[in-house]
Amino acid sequence: MLRFHLQRFLILIVLANGTGLQAQEVIINSHEEAFAIALEQNLDLQNLLLSEQHAELEYKKSKNHRLPTINGTFTGQKNLDLATTLLPAEIFGGEPGTTIPTQFGQEYTFNAGISISKQVFDKKAKLNIEMSELNLDQSKLEQELFEEVLFEQVYLYYYTALIASKAIELAELDLQTASEIIRLTQEKFEEGLLDASAEINTTINKNKIEQGLNSNKQLQMQCMIELKKLLGVKPSQTLILLEKIDYELPEPMLNHTLQPDKSLAASKLEVDQADLQVKLSQAALYPTVTLNNYNGQQQFRNNFGLGFSSEDWSPYSYISLDLTVPIFSGFRNKKKIKQSKISREISLNDQQQQKQESLLNDELLISNYNISLRDAGISKETYELYKKNLELSSQRFEEGLISLDAHLAVFEDYLKAENAYLNSLSSLYSYYSQIEYRL
Repeated sequence: MLRFHLQRFLILIVLANGTGLQAQEVIINSHEEAFAIALEQNLDLQNLLLSEQHAELEYKKSKNHRLPTINGTFTGQKNLDLATTLLPAEIFGGEPGTTIPTQFGQEYTFNAGISISKQVFDKKAKLNIEMSELNLDQSKLEQELFEEVLFEQVYLYYYTALIASKAIELAELDLQTASEIIRLTQEKFEEGLLDASAEINTTINKNKIEQGLNSNKQLQMQCMIELKKLLGVKPSQTLILLEKIDYELPEPMLNHTLQPDKSLAASKLEVDQADLQVKLSQAALYPTVTLNNYNGQQQFRNNFGLGFSSEDWSPYSYISLDLTVPIFSGFRNKKKIKQSKISREISLNDQQQQKQESLLNDELLISNYNISLRDAGISKETYELYKKNLELSSQRFEEGLISLDAHLAVFEDYLKAENAYLNSLSSLYSYYSQIEYRL
């Protein structure tokens, strides 16, 4: 992933108002600054970072199975019925060849000591460590994927807001032009050179411009609200974008290769997880070996009283080795192995499909960007030509050389060219927002 080593800074200007309260302005000079703020303050990203920490702790916890388990134990036992053992009767002076049922022991038994248990061989536990590590990698990848999407969204809303601001600026100039046309029309109407319909047409033209101006203001407000959400800016704060959209366009991308799409890393991770699931299902057939050690003291009494002197206790220690071998599980493990292998095959096919689609999508994205760039260049040139034509038409109309209808037709063509240029800019930055992060 292409990392942005950006200087993260947030400029807060605190203004005191008449009531003594403070208002804050978040001033942004570029989309890099906007993204840096989003990396610092976006709450969704913060949650992903916390999830990554959670996954890291889970991974460290899974590795603890390699360490022995040590427990301090104390057991008190009351024997309601002592075990019966058959002993030769002749021990007690009875008839040889016969047995006598005998009970040994005391009513109360106490044990205190330390038990140590260590897994000597457990294939499944070892594979669970690998699965926890893959889950940690997935958590990190989710964070990187979100950062990429976050950059695209910040970039798109940032430049759409700037384009909307440019559209508002142009619409206000157009409104001035429309007002000037109305003024000239009224003068010519008073001179008897135009009829009443001329004033109606010019007013309609002005109203259309005002409607477009309101739409652009609405679009700008929507983009600023979305930017606030992405940047984690408080509703009480004012977001100010200082950058201006110029007539300069970005460079074309010829024979350019983008950084690999992060979704490909996600598909590879899914294959690794599916492969590990196969190993886990196979591990159910492996034996487990556990070594146990107990070191303690034992006390027998005929009453509930517990003695604490060394003479009251006798040593009691042992070492055991437990071996568990799966023999039969109703063919469940065998079927589970087959299922996991099928899932792995599906993951491999999905990975291959995503590789092919990613390359094709990148090719289409760059192509659309270059075409959109050329279209923006043409729209820009056309807009500037219509702007010059409108200036000439305004001069001719004021001098009485052309009719009002002809001048309004030129003005309408200019507005269409302006709208086409702004739309082409919006389309261009939409494509570019998907490219810049992967350059």
